[in-house]
Amino acid sequence: MILIDVDSVAASRPGRPLFADVSFTISDDDRLGVVGLNGCGKSTLLGIVAGTIEPEAGQVRRGRDVRVAMLDQDPRYSGATVRQAVTEGHDEAEWEAAAVADRLGLGPLLDEPVERLSGGQAKRVALARALVTPSDLLILDEPTNHLDIDAIAWLEDRLAAHR
Repeated sequence: MILIDVDSVAASRPGRPLFADVSFTISDDDRLGVVGLNGCGKSTLLGIVAGTIEPEAGQVRRGRDVRVAMLDQDPRYSGATVRQAVTEGHDEAEWEAAAVADRLGLGPLLDEPVERLSGGQAKRVALARALVTPSDLLILDEPTNHLDIDAIAWLEDRLAAHR
């Protein structure tokens, strides 16, 4: 099943293009990696695919009822505890959210306000949220930043098992 069809999208920053005429299709069995130099537009492209950024040209078509979960490169939360930030919108999986948060080193911080966390801890909150959000397409922008080797190994296993 086709999840996302990206057709001739383009994006730029003031004074310079990032990319132009990019087209591809993501199907339900695909696993893709986006690799490039810093500043070349990887996060922008992922945001376009996720629907959080509008392309300057081209279009993105989503399959019917396709759910997308995304880990942004620079997540922001305010006014929520770690537990609330991870489980918001899908309380039925609170046990899974707590287990994932624990595997990412956040177990002792579940009742702490997110704004009190370090940048690395906030990124792990966003990763836990993306991993437990019911989705057909999971987009992770630099998911291993701020993870130790054990958490990276756990994440690799979790992603390998992800449909």
